[in-house]
Amino acid sequence: MRKSTHAGEIGTRTCIYCNKLKPDSDFSLEHIVPRFLGGAQMPAYLKTRDVCAKCNNDLGLFVDAAFEREFLVFNSLTEIAHDFFDPLAPSSLPLRCMGASDLSPPGIRDDEVCELWLGPLGEQIYWVRPKYERFYWYCGGDPRAVKKDKTTAYFIASERSSKDPSLTWTTFRDAFSGRSVRKIMYTAWEGGDPASIGFVEPVGQEKEAMDYLRRMCAGSQGRRIQFSTNLDYDKRFMAKLALGFSHVLIGSVNSPSSYAEELRKGLWYSEGERQPGIYGQGSLAGQGSFLQETLGVRSGVTVSLLPMPQGIILNLNIGQKLNWVVLCVKREDLPTEQLKLSDDGSCFVIYKPLSQVVQITLPDLVAHNSGNLPNPELEAIELKRGVHSGYFKNL
Repeated sequence: MRKSTHAGEIGTRTCIYCNKLKPDSDFSLEHIVPRFLGGAQMPAYLKTRDVCAKCNNDLGLFVDAAFEREFLVFNSLTEIAHDFFDPLAPSSLPLRCMGASDLSPPGIRDDEVCELWLGPLGEQIYWVRPKYERFYWYCGGDPRAVKKDKTTAYFIASERSSKDPSLTWTTFRDAFSGRSVRKIMYTAWEGGDPASIGFVEPVGQEKEAMDYLRRMCAGSQGRRIQFSTNLDYDKRFMAKLALGFSHVLIGSVNSPSSYAEELRKGLWYSEGERQPGIYGQGSLAGQGSFLQETLGVRSGVTVSLLPMPQGIILNLNIGQKLNWVVLCVKREDLPTEQLKLSDDGSCFVIYKPLSQVVQITLPDLVAHNSGNLPNPELEAIELKRGVHSGYFKNL
């Protein structure tokens, strides 16, 4: 693999995403594999400064977040974090998003939604926030707006919370970090001051809302939950990922190709425009279990570059549950020497909770997953997965 840059006048370069020539001062670090997938741990050549700050910021909100916060992706990544929980080295765990609840606490407006989140021990958190119609499939709504919009979250501990109060405490402490949320706890807490971790006393209709939620959540009453998805939530993200890898493979700006332009059109695609000519398949396309199980690992994210007759295929796999395929570089666009480097494929197995990445070949990954020849590094990590899964069941 090689990294290539393209310069125009002295002190300028071309952004790989918007394809515009800009001053060097306009550029910032870009992780080709985004940090929410563990990109911070990837090799240095899979990070670049050939992306302008505007694209870095805008695409982070409208492309990366559109993918990261889709219901299935978000909760799959949350499950991976839970798989490596160690009660001997306690830390908070991310909340699971269950979707929009059918509950309507007193004071909720027509333009708001009551979203249900679950804590690691069955705690219920009802977050009343704006609906953000433009971001209807994002778990948690508009990630930029919720940093400043005033919202309210009602926390209800479960019977199991008392089994490990420190886990509930740290999880409640870190919940909705960086957002303008009034956190209100219904349950009294012994041995700790909720105000020290961001909780406030209820005022006005918040007291009525707390009583309402307590009443509606008591016993075994059934509740209806609705989650939304956008069937095209992944298309722009996969075009971005493929374009980034195309850049580090052959220098997509320095060696422009017609297919790289199609990837760029896919990245900036707007409804009503001509569909770009991108070869690939999304996670909702019914690929079957073979690719999901063969090209991934149970509790990690796997990014693979695979040599195919068409060229270099990029495969993204999350937890052997979700799988995407996209053509990254056409064979005719690959330099001769590059073909030799890609014969066995290159797979990056990312364990973000452990800050670890294992790079192996495609045959090695297939042999590991088939059980014929386990990879020592992957095997050592997998021994850590789920070691404490019984901890929650036995509380």
